[in-house]
Amino acid sequence: MLAAALSGAASSVALLPESFQQFHRMLHGYELWILGLSAALVTLGAWLEVRARRGRHHGFPWLFTFSVLCFAVNAGVILAHQA
Repeated sequence: MLAAALSGAASSVALLPESFQQFHRMLHGYELWILGLSAALVTLGAWLEVRARRGRHHGFPWLFTFSVLCFAVNAGVILAHQA
């Protein structure tokens, strides 16, 4: 049983990079759509953040800032792949 388990684990480890490569190639075809959707979600988040903070003082919006930073990194990676 141990040999069968190790055999299965070894074959899945060997096939994992192949499946990631296929997924990565598939995502390349939709990069700009994904970036557009991400920009729309960040814009929606900004609007919701402004509405939630209207009239009251709140602390620094850490989660929204993290969201914007993730968008910037995503945009940078996509632009680097386009070049």
